[in-house]
Amino acid sequence: MQLIYIIVAITAGVAFALQPAINDNVARSLDRPIQASLISFVVGTVLLLIANLAMGVKIPSIDKLSTIPWWLWLAGGTIGAFVVTVALLIQPKIGAGVWISCFIFGQLITSILLDNFGWLGLSTHPINLMRSLGAFLLAVGAILVANY
Repeated sequence: MQLIYIIVAITAGVAFALQPAINDNVARSLDRPIQASLISFVVGTVLLLIANLAMGVKIPSIDKLSTIPWWLWLAGGTIGAFVVTVALLIQPKIGAGVWISCFIFGQLITSILLDNFGWLGLSTHPINLMRSLGAFLLAVGAILVANY
């Protein structure tokens, strides 16, 4: 089962590397990057709505929805809109390799801190020498990709 998760994660990484270039093509066609992000989110929303309906997922009750803190309502969508828009604006300027290297480095540092401190309700996985070495090597890789 672990192998399936790894394959799906790699596939998601492939898709994420493609997404900014695809959205950039939409943005150039429309002359409006923000509209390209909007189209991306509208299509994603429609697909998720269809997936929920196909799986028979019921709409949560108002009581259930009201238990979610207000900032969580805003955080996910805001971060998604920020990442998609920044990716489509920056990747064409610095290249896919540099974008992904920097993006993954930012993700890795943040995820190591999330794991170490158990922020956002995650289980703790302390920072250790090997995890630090991995982050350092990824930083070196990002620098090499950016400069060569």
